Amino acid sequence: MGADMAKLILEEGGQTRRFKLASGKLTFGSGEKATLRLESDDVAELHGQIDMGPDGAVLRTAKGVMPAKVSGRPVSGAHTMRDGQAVQVGSAKLTVEYDEGEGPAQAAGPATARASAGTPRVSRRRPKAKKSAVPSFVLVPLILGAAGFGAYALLTKTSKGLSGAEFDFDTRWARYQREKGEDAIGARTILGEISREALTAQQRALVDAEFAEGNEELEVLDEDIRNQKAMDWFSKRLENYFEDWPVTKERAHARLFMKRATWFVEEYPTHPERERVQRWMDRVRPVAEVGSPMEVEDLRVDVWGSVSAAPKDFRSAIDSISAFLATAEGSDRTAAEQIRTETLGEERTFYDEKLGEAAVVYDKAKYPDKFDPSLAINDMVTLIAGLQDTELRADAARRLLAITEFSPGKLSAYKRERPDIFEKLLVDPSIRAFAEENDLL
Repeated sequence: MGADMAKLILEEGGQTRRFKLASGKLTFGSGEKATLRLESDDVAELHGQIDMGPDGAVLRTAKGVMPAKVSGRPVSGAHTMRDGQAVQVGSAKLTVEYDEGEGPAQAAGPATARASAGTPRVSRRRPKAKKSAVPSFVLVPLILGAAGFGAYALLTKTSKGLSGAEFDFDTRWARYQREKGEDAIGARTILGEISREALTAQQRALVDAEFAEGNEELEVLDEDIRNQKAMDWFSKRLENYFEDWPVTKERAHARLFMKRATWFVEEYPTHPERERVQRWMDRVRPVAEVGSPMEVEDLRVDVWGSVSAAPKDFRSAIDSISAFLATAEGSDRTAAEQIRTETLGEERTFYDEKLGEAAVVYDKAKYPDKFDPSLAINDMVTLIAGLQDTELRADAARRLLAITEFSPGKLSAYKRERPDIFEKLLVDPSIRAFAEENDLL
């Protein structure tokens, strides 16, 4: 038998993609480490895996993530994917079509598959978007000015949706209506995705009316989606930190853990991992000596914790350094000033890198296969939320508002799903004015 045993069909964002699926393991999620990259907001970086073997494709979701669903019902543990049966992962759908004579045994389906060694091969190439007869974009050079970083381009208009694909409101709205009766969480996620698009006044009214219907059940769904999106942060910044670093032995790391954990339990009061985090805090608290003054090593670890990994938070890092310098003297002051200099340099480098990344995903002429306005928006929001330098933040805000796809719905989604980010965006006067103009305050 050949290596190709089945086809994996992915339906997401109004697009359908097909991949060859062979014997072995395939991971799926929204992160770079996933073999199959999903774009849905409600999918974790490593959401789960599909094991292709003699009994067909078996899907398993990772611990702590939103469960997969079949016919609207959640499935746990190992789920054997039947031929043609759709499995919903967040707002994406995965379906396996087996080659003739392969796949799990079923009443009117193919026979049991035979195993072959190897790893599934998934093509990452996306279908080419249809070309419009009229150019859908204008290249606008933006000069970095005082930052001194050279030219950077943003497209001003596009007929594409935020995923880079054609956005068809009627199709997405029909899908939302269908999902309402089968999968409330999936439907709510689709509604959020629709709200981020550049809608007409009539379409916006329909979407707003759905959100305005709000009752206790819908509020719980919104909170569940928000909690799910926090799972990646929880895993990296708390769970892995607690398990892999000396947070129960070294004061500096214990203090950083307590800082992160305190923010988490306050920001996500209904998160399913909240009690677990509080138990960790009880173990770490005596080591952290939270009430005692910060020492240089405490400061160094605190700053490292803010800027070493995404989402980088230079605001918090510089605030910590400034607070330390307010009372530091002698060698402590010299060390803190050195940390400040290094951190400001890293902030500039980070700013430059993000602009470069945004330029690639928002330059359709040069990088058509990478065109994705939503990524450019995320890059600018990341800069505004994380930078301490007010001039750099203002420049990122100007670029964000120049992205045509940054709609009131997109800003409204931040307000609803990430209020912490929304408040940081509002610090910029131009974004606050944009929010006021669109009745978001």
